[in-house]
This record gives sequence, structure tokens and C-alpha cells, in this order.
Amino acid sequence: MIQGGGSKVVVRGVVDRIEGEQIIVLLSDEGIVLHWPRQFLQDVQENDILCFDVRMDVPAEEVRKMNPKSLLERLAWRPEDQ
Repeated sequence: MIQGGGSKVVVRGVVDRIEGEQIIVLLSDEGIVLHWPRQFLQDVQENDILCFDVRMDVPAEEVRKMNPKSLLERLAWRPEDQ
């Protein structure tokens, strides 16, 4: 299920299965599938419901101005981001 509009969207999905280090999440009845690294959700199990808040963090015009190193640093996952 996808809800929202503008610059923020809430996406809900169900864990379909776990394949090794990948969590396979079904996001909609239309067959949208997300492969998510298990390291970020280690306690997840099949049939768990997940909720993702998706928002625009940096507009594209700002991203184009960034050098590759600063862009990668901005994208890096850190535990405090949870």
C-alpha cells in the first residue's frame, strides 16, 4: 500500500520470504517487489508488515552539484538514522 503525496510517501509491505541475506518484501497487489538487505532488519520474519517512510532529502539540482565523495557520504547508512 502506498499513501501520501508531495515530497513524502508512506509505503507498507509484507515480508514474503527471506533468501539468504535478502528480505523479499511485497509492496502492493500489483507485484511491486523490494529486495532489502537483511543486515538492516535482522529480526524480521516472514509475514511481518513493514512500513517505509519515503521522502525527498536532497533535490536533484543539489545532488548534481555534489562531488561523488560527499554524495556517497550523504547516502551512507548509519545506526543513528533509524
